[in-house]
Amino acid sequence: MKNSKNYIKELLILIVIFVISSASFNWIMNPYGIFNSPEIEKINQLKPEFFTHLRLAKAWAVYKHKPDGIILGSSRSEFGLDPNHSEWNTQSVYNLGLSGANMYEVLRYFQHAHTIKPQKQVILGVDFFMFNIFASNHADFDESNLAMNPKFYSANKLFTLISIDTIWSSIKTLLKQTEVKFSYLSNGQLHWTNYIRTVRKQGGHTQFFLLTEEEHMNNTWLNKPRKQYSFVHPKTGESTLKYFCRFLEIAYRDDVDLRLLISPSHARLWEALYSVGLWPQFEQWKREMVRINAEQANKYGKTPFPLWDFSGYNSFTTEKVPLLGDTNTEMKWYWEASHYNKILGDLVLYRIFGEHTTANDFGKLLESKNIEQQLAKIRIEQQDYRVSVDH
Repeated sequence: MKNSKNYIKELLILIVIFVISSASFNWIMNPYGIFNSPEIEKINQLKPEFFTHLRLAKAWAVYKHKPDGIILGSSRSEFGLDPNHSEWNTQSVYNLGLSGANMYEVLRYFQHAHTIKPQKQVILGVDFFMFNIFASNHADFDESNLAMNPKFYSANKLFTLISIDTIWSSIKTLLKQTEVKFSYLSNGQLHWTNYIRTVRKQGGHTQFFLLTEEEHMNNTWLNKPRKQYSFVHPKTGESTLKYFCRFLEIAYRDDVDLRLLISPSHARLWEALYSVGLWPQFEQWKREMVRINAEQANKYGKTPFPLWDFSGYNSFTTEKVPLLGDTNTEMKWYWEASHYNKILGDLVLYRIFGEHTTANDFGKLLESKNIEQQLAKIRIEQQDYRVSVDH
């Protein structure tokens, strides 16, 4: 009996030592940037696990920074839109873009930031793929990581500090201080030099374009296993348009300065979208954006939020792509078909904040009175682009 008691006592001591040691190690390594531990060069300065636990890491970054302005959307917003741009009219801005985010995730992260601190100015990059009801929440999305959860701060942070998953992330952080695939700035923006290495690794811009277009055609727009695109779930009736509507309701109700934009992906991506038969849905999606925006503005007695369309075919989105096999030429505006770079992103921000760019065809305001005209204009520009490419 005495030996059994001693064994249990020793086991409990070992467990306590393990928990304390693990918590201390996780706090020091701070793999997700959650804790206020010091950054030590070649030890924990680089955060390779920030990307693999993006939704957790950015949720806590918002709590830590408490910005009154945010950027929302997918990785296109993460790469291209600068929180430190000169035209912002807020004290602190954080890039809360989330790679692969759907509209529900975007809505919840807006509510998260707005709960922590009322948002004064918000930019939302809306992307067509985000509105597919069959696009599941990302694997690292967890409602308990958001401030609307009553136990967000205490239980969530403590669990992260002692979890086995965090231990593995801490070990990876220590071992991968020289090979970070995606590095984030303290303001939440993906560092634009990340893709320079990726472009070279993929064999140049054109090869990267082809890979991106194939991924969108096979997975991004038509998610497995259904291979369908719809705003509304046929069985449950759940609608991604309702998430967008709820987003606008909050912004109108709380007098948020919201600017909406459709990302300026390369013309080749729009050609890929057309090739999989989704162009009619793409146009209908734009109509729905305009309709919902107008309805919510009318409901609250306000002017509709500006909705800027940078998609389609213009002097930027039709930038010439290097020949296949050319690994030396660097494109001015794009990494591949989906993602534009910060240089073009700065022009986007100038445009939506009221400054003119050097090209009048870059960015069109979509409104109830001009939506059909703008859709028709893009169809004409589409045909012109195809003729120019063929020649």
